[in-house]
Amino acid sequence: MAFESNTGLGVNNQYGPRPVGGTMGIERTSGIKNEASVNFDGDALDFLVKIPAGAVVTHVMDEFATGAVSAATVGAVNIAAADGAEANYVAVPLGGDLTITGPTAGSVVVYFLNVA
Repeated sequence: MAFESNTGLGVNNQYGPRPVGGTMGIERTSGIKNEASVNFDGDALDFLVKIPAGAVVTHVMDEFATGAVSAATVGAVNIAAADGAEANYVAVPLGGDLTITGPTAGSVVVYFLNVA
């Protein structure tokens, strides 16, 4: 890491990588493919994950969660049936808050296409 002191006050600026904690929320992967991850670690979520209007949910993956997903919605649209098979993709025309219930620990990842 490089340090710079050009203020004359004896204060150094630090440039370079910074540590990053666990992530929750929207993570762009490539092009129109996106994923939203929710970590069920027992702490209360302090923000809402929003799925954009016009998205198409392709897969709700709970393989990394303790306990199965009992309900998964975006706004009022049930997305629990999205299992990666194209016939089971779920369109979310209005978007909305991502709500997942069931798991008690681990992570659930929701894959979606942002086509709007």
